[in-house]
Amino acid sequence: MVESVPHRPAAHPVLERFRKPAWTRSRSAGTLLSMSDEEGVTNAESQLAGYFAKYEPAMAKLGKALRARLRDRLPGLSEVVYVYETQDALVISYSPTGKGYEGLCSIALYPRGAKLFFTQGARLSKSDPKKLLQGRAKVRYVVLNSVADFDREEIEVLMAAALKLAKVRLDARAKGSVIIRADAQKQRAARKKAARPASTRRAAKVRR
Repeated sequence: MVESVPHRPAAHPVLERFRKPAWTRSRSAGTLLSMSDEEGVTNAESQLAGYFAKYEPAMAKLGKALRARLRDRLPGLSEVVYVYETQDALVISYSPTGKGYEGLCSIALYPRGAKLFFTQGARLSKSDPKKLLQGRAKVRYVVLNSVADFDREEIEVLMAAALKLAKVRLDARAKGSVIIRADAQKQRAARKKAARPASTRRAAKVRR
């Protein structure tokens, strides 16, 4: 008698690409003392390019173009990179401290679009007369379907207000670093899963 194998639903193609072990351990400039700054930057840039490559060409192109716009607008700020597999999202936070949660704003790329998040979006209502900001939490976002959406005057007004609110001074000559946090995310998730009681893990499997 041949034992039947339960059917598993097909995973989202972008999610499957993120699960493949195609990248090495994340490292950014200055992370390893034995690595030069140039080598660290090259490593982080290569890893980030690999994340973009997991999206369809049109979306990858949009994500790269939006990143270039933000790098030009926010010189000197660190780019802190996260991967949220459950949402098929690649997120880059622009932070003056190198900590993603202290970022001024962030760009999130999804399989079907992109969003520009403002960390203190709830306090930017006076700078948003056309009500572009969406969401009800402290963090608000604007949907970006093209680079032209980012180039709107309304977005520049929001960006300037966010900089003023955060009291961040930009230096046009400064060069920010790229910090990959994707591996740290996976490690935290693994620790949380391991810390869950066995009964909870069994219940989760039953619900699946």
